[in-house]
This record gives sequence, structure tokens and C-alpha cells, in this order.
Amino acid sequence: MSVYFSGTQKDVTAEAELFANDKPLSTSEFTTTTPGSYTIKATYNGVTSNTITITAVSGESAEGITLKASKTGLYPDGGDFVVLTLETADGNDVTAQGSFFANGEQLQSNRYSTTKGSLAPVQITAKFNGLDVDGSVAVTASSSYTFTNRVLLEDVTKTNCQYCPTVINLIDELRKDAQPLVVPLSIHNSNSGIYSAYYTQTTRQFADKFCEYFGLDKSAAPKVFINRSKNVSNHDTLTADELRAQAVNGPKDVAIALESALEGSTISVKVTVGSKKDFSGKLVVALAENGIMAEQQTMGKTEMYRMMRAYAPSIEGESKSFKTNSPVSYTTTFNVQNLALVNTANCEVIAFVTDDADGLCENVQFAKVGEVKGY
Repeated sequence: MSVYFSGTQKDVTAEAELFANDKPLSTSEFTTTTPGSYTIKATYNGVTSNTITITAVSGESAEGITLKASKTGLYPDGGDFVVLTLETADGNDVTAQGSFFANGEQLQSNRYSTTKGSLAPVQITAKFNGLDVDGSVAVTASSSYTFTNRVLLEDVTKTNCQYCPTVINLIDELRKDAQPLVVPLSIHNSNSGIYSAYYTQTTRQFADKFCEYFGLDKSAAPKVFINRSKNVSNHDTLTADELRAQAVNGPKDVAIALESALEGSTISVKVTVGSKKDFSGKLVVALAENGIMAEQQTMGKTEMYRMMRAYAPSIEGESKSFKTNSPVSYTTTFNVQNLALVNTANCEVIAFVTDDADGLCENVQFAKVGEVKGY
């Protein structure tokens, strides 16, 4: 196990104290011969880390192990995938001890993808430590698979703005949706008090570039842009239901898969875009951070939800040609230290695609850092 100090992302494993179920560990390695769940945490200079749970199982039985799939349908273009996991009866993840099979053929990982559509569902099965797991999951691969359309909401805001709470409340309503169809991203402009504590020069430059792209004064707020339209939406009349309806009734020709991982001080991201049409456009990736509390005018201390920390490769994105049934991939990285992220566990990656024909967003996808999502 490794311990990193969030302020600098410095590896402090050698100086930290590690605990398993509140009992100190003598080394940074944890082993046990007793099955059960173990909560691991660390302390460093009086600061306590986040906790992780490790489940130790005997490996002599697959009883109580459940096979789960992230979805039961996928688009057969080779870019979409179903994420497969194994859980104990207590809900602990033991996927690393599993192997997975599609119609009896072993998969190379815990993901299933295909370029072959089929009328008959594919039967996904699993083994746990070489033992058969009860049950299977039927996955259908079909070219008629319907993509989920989502709406991108980019909000230029600032903490010292008496009108911004209108949009903050709108976003708070949208974030409660069980299946979010609207993906908000908050860009704090140059007059926001958030800069003094959290924003680095790198993020400030992105915020200024965003305002330049939309032709805004760098102190203006709130300004709401939907799906990259350069027409400012009226924040006083914009409703959550209106945005949800726009997503439901919007185009369903483009889908996005997301993968990301944190390695040391680098967040690596892979985006895969699938399309049912041919077009030229741009692919944009943004990094957002949640959980940061700040004084918002007229609201008091408030969470700055989905606070923009960076875009990649730029505000406008990278030009790409998208072809029917030919997935397009893009990789990028974000530097944790340069962005002075408060807590990478609270970070999310947002990826979206625009069409050069009208400049509008075709679709958007989001995932936590470390999370894997298919179309």
C-alpha cells in the first residue's frame, strides 16, 4: 500500500502509520489468514487519510459470490463494453480474484465487448478462484442499441455573485437525479473568491479562455451555456424539467465511453467515441472537482459542485473525424500537482463531442476518477 499527502501528492508511505481495523500495521503490506473485511487507513502529521476496505476470503468456496454487469446491452462496434464484477454477500468487490467467460470462452479482462451483433443474448459466466460462480448474465449486442443522450451545462459563476445561487439551486436539483441526463460544469471567472484558496494559474487561464471563447467579459456571471451553444440561456427561467426533456428528445447518434486512473501525481484518461453517423467535430475532456466548500454570497458556506479545474487539450478540444461503427479513441493526462487538487477522490472526468456543422454538443459522458463506463 502507498500513502500520498493530498497537499503535494508526495509519497509519505515510509513516514505514515497504517492501520487495519484500527490495529497498527508494522509494514505497508497487509496480509491475513482470517477471512473478513478490513478497513485500512493511514495517519501522517496528525492527518487521517480516507479509508479503503479489503475483503479477505478463503478461496475454498464461491458460495455467496455474485456476478454483476454494468449493463445488459451494448453496441457492437468494439468500442462499447460491459464491465463485469464479482461481489461477496456483504457487497465487497472481489473482481480481482475472478475470471469471466462469454458463451464459455474466457475473456482477457472483466470487460465484454464485441463487433458482432446477435439476436440471441450472450451468456456471461464467471469463476472465483477457479470455482464456478452461480448464475449468469445475459447480454444483448445489437446495432439497434439506443445511446443515452445527455445535455452539457457549462455555468460561468463566482462566489461573490448575488444572482449565481439561482443556477446553483438548479444544479443541486439536477444532481439528485438517479440517472443524470444533465451534466453540469461550473467555471469560476476571474472575480470569484475561490481563486485565493484553490485555483492555480493553470485553472485561471482555462477560465479566462472559456470567457474569451464565448465572448464574455471575464467578470460576468452567472452565464449559462447549454450544449456549447454561444447563446446565453436565461438563468431566471431555465428549469430542470426543460433540460431533462432536451436530453430525452435530443439526438442519439453519438456515445462516449470513459476510463481513468490515478497513478502518482497523474490522472490518465481514455475516451472512446462511437457514432452512428459520419461527421467532423471536436472532442473535449474536462476535469472537475467536488467537495470544495466556500462562502457563496446570499447562501453561506456551500459546496462548489463540479468545479472546473482544467480542460484537455483545450477549451475548444481536438479535431476528429467520426465514422459510422468506427470508434475513435483519445488519451490525455492531468497533473495533480500543477492543478493543486484538494482531493482526487472527489474528482470527475467529463468528455463531450461537438459537431463542426453547428458547433453544438452531440453528447457528453462523466465518470469519477478511477471509474470505468461504457457507452
